[in-house]
Amino acid sequence: MLLVFTTTFFLFTFSQFSSSQIGNVTIMGLKKDVGSFDKGDLLIAVKKKEQVKKNDQIMYYDTKQGKHEVALDHVEDVMKTNKNEYTYVIQDGLFLSSEYLIGEVNHITTIPFLGYCYLLFTSKIGYPVLIILPITIAFIFFIRKYKGTFKHEKNKN
Repeated sequence: MLLVFTTTFFLFTFSQFSSSQIGNVTIMGLKKDVGSFDKGDLLIAVKKKEQVKKNDQIMYYDTKQGKHEVALDHVEDVMKTNKNEYTYVIQDGLFLSSEYLIGEVNHITTIPFLGYCYLLFTSKIGYPVLIILPITIAFIFFIRKYKGTFKHEKNKN
């Protein structure tokens, strides 16, 4: 039951990048190797956009060519756009909004292989097959098992 609630919670907190966003914490499973992070790692990243400084290594959502991939890069410069928004200059003078920041590499915790479970349970096929279907089957068996009990109680009254 804990698995069902946890998976559902992660799905309700999904961001546009298919990762769970809870406040300034991002939880995601890696679909490919990114720098020193391995495919299948579960990442728990704390986004502290105001603490990112020049030469820090950051992880961010790379949306080139309409794809939502994760990338690492070093910050060449930091500009405060307004009181809530920062813009980072990364490789070759490209600008990156703090909206796409996942976190500074030093503030990312990894749990090996648990990312595969996260990706499976939160996928379009995994959730219905591994969560919804078993609950439905259990509900049907429960109804069949106690069907006579419900009718018997109704006839007693």
